[in-house]
Parts: sequence; C-alpha cells; structure tokens
Amino acid sequence: MTDNSQDSVYLPGLNALRFFAAFLVIVTHVELLKGQLGFSNSLKFLEQFNLGGLGVYFFFVLSGFLITYLLIHEKEKTGTIKIKAFYIRRLLRIWPLYYFIILLAFFILPNFEMMEIPWLQQFYHSNFIVNLVLFLLMLPNLALALNPAIAHAGQLWSIGVEEQFYLIWPVLFKRTNNLLRLLILLFVVVVGIKVLFILLLNSNTIPSSENMLALKKFMAMSKFECMIIGAFGAYGVKYNSKKMLSIVYHPIVFGISLLSLPLMNYFSPEILNDAIHLPYSVMFIVIILNVSTNKKGLVLLENNFFNFLGKISYGLYMYHMMIVVFVIQMVAKIHGEIGLKENILIYFCSVGLSILVAWLSYEYFEKLFLKLKPKFTIVKSGKI
Repeated sequence: MTDNSQDSVYLPGLNALRFFAAFLVIVTHVELLKGQLGFSNSLKFLEQFNLGGLGVYFFFVLSGFLITYLLIHEKEKTGTIKIKAFYIRRLLRIWPLYYFIILLAFFILPNFEMMEIPWLQQFYHSNFIVNLVLFLLMLPNLALALNPAIAHAGQLWSIGVEEQFYLIWPVLFKRTNNLLRLLILLFVVVVGIKVLFILLLNSNTIPSSENMLALKKFMAMSKFECMIIGAFGAYGVKYNSKKMLSIVYHPIVFGISLLSLPLMNYFSPEILNDAIHLPYSVMFIVIILNVSTNKKGLVLLENNFFNFLGKISYGLYMYHMMIVVFVIQMVAKIHGEIGLKENILIYFCSVGLSILVAWLSYEYFEKLFLKLKPKFTIVKSGKI
C-alpha cells in the first residue's frame, strides 16, 4: 500500500543517462542489422569502442543503483522490505512489454517477409520450442547461450539477467544487518565463481564441450557484478560514506571516468577481455553519482526533453530492433542501395520511429499497468 506520508525519492539527470545508453545500443544494432541484411556496415569500427556493451553495462549498473537506493529508503522508512510488493512492482513495469515483444518476435513478425533476417530465419523453426519456453521462463540469456538469437528479441537477454538478479537481491537485502558486508561477499562469490570456471575450462580440467561453452556464454552474459557495483554506489550515497564520496566526487576522478569510457575497450590489454565490464561499471557509477547526487556537480542534464526520452527508454530498448529492420528494408527497397544519404536516413528514421513507437507504447499500453503500481508502492519514488 502507498504511504502518502513518506518522502518522495528524486534523483535528477538519470533520465538523460538512460537515453544516452539506449542510443548507444541503437547505433550498434543499426550497424549489426545492416550487416545481417546483406549491406556494408561499420560494426567492426564500433566494436573497437564497445558502444553496444557500454549501453547495456550502464543499464545494469543504473538498475543496481536505483533498486538498492529504493530498498535502503524503504527499510529506513518502514523498518522492513515488502518482498511481495517489490515483485509485483517489477512485474507491472517489466513483464507486459517483455511478453508483448515475445508475442511479436515469435508469432507475428515472422509472417512478414520484409521483417526476416535471413541468417537467423534458418534457425527459427529448429529451436522454436526450446527458445519459446526459455523466454517465457525469463531465461532469454540461456536461450541465447544455447541457440542463435531470435530476430527482434535478442535484446531481451539483458532483461532476463536483471530479473534473475532481482529474484534473490531483495530477499538477501531484507535479511542482512550489514549491507556493505553483504555486497562485498556477493561480489566476491559472483566474480569468484566465474574466474574459477574460466580457469578450469582453460586448463582443460573441465572439457570444452558444447554444453560447457554454452554455460560459459551464459555466465558471461549474467553480469550480476555490474548491478552489485551499482548497489555499492547506492550504499555510499544513502549512508553518506564520506571517504568513498570524496573520491567519487573529485573532478579528476569524474573527468577520467568520462574520458576513459570510449577509449577503454580500444586500448585495454587482451587479458581484460572477460572482465572489461568491471572497470566500465566503476566508471558508470562514478558518472551516475556525479550527475544525480553531487550538489557541486557541473553536469546538468535535467530538463523536460531528457526526462521524456528517459521515461520511454525501456520502450526504446525493447522496440528498436524491429524498427531498425523495417527502416533498413524500406530504405533499401526505395533507394536500391545504401550510401551516405541512405545511412543518414536510416539513422534518422530508426531513432525517430523508435521514439514514436516507445511513446505510444508507454502512453497506451505500459501505463495501463503502471497505474496499478501505487497500490504496491511502499515509498514513493518520484521521478526516479
């Protein structure tokens, strides 16, 4: 139940960051899909800077930060965590659009020739039942580890990772009396399991079978550690960890984090390949905290335009794959080839249509479920 006497939680600037992250993912997928549809692309260039990965890692870190921030706030105000209410809120925000995309990708869009992605289409029927069951069970990352991606639904893997993490996180949070110790322990366990598995696999202690390689891919996608790093940021802010915040808020640390993001992947040594998301995550939480909680911060991203784009960023992320395919196919059909002008048109239409569809979805579909959230909101979250 909503307690109207409780304080509202408001953190400025985060909607802009949400949109920037979604935009990086869209740019990467435009180039990826151009290649899969048989056109020249710049994917290899973008992969040098890991733009798509940056967007997804950011969403993981931001999610861990926000959810933990709200859990701390709820526990401060009420003395406990209402687990059932937490799960219902997640369900109302995430599940309707998640399952709608599954409906479109599995049953509707494959009937339209212009929406086909030839390389993926050949696997559509052979893996249909297994993929569908795994997607319905909120295990799209396992489906992607076992089989080629489902056209127009490949982006759902990250939603599955978040839902799997939040299946256990509020339960652990509620039971702990020492959040910092829990975070450290959880981080060590998650990273330790992955490191141990990779070492055993590389030393041939575990045979490199097809199933083991699929398990490695599944574990690599399950970036729980990114969300844990985000949770560390929430802990630092809510409990006013002056030592941590003095480092995070230092202009040099903030500047290095901003400047290093586009260059880290390009210059990082090969040994960091399986762990590049960790320094990225640290940089992201530094940026998130400076933008949203540093009262002396110089980055001002709070305005109605960015708030609107951030509000519909979930829809942008979920719909953009099918929209990009549609736009590329239409431009190619009309112009016959894809040159500079056509590429500009593809980007303009892909982003513009994604914003339009995401807005329509938010206003006329997602809001139907979001209106029910206040019944299960323990602490009002404002614009968080």
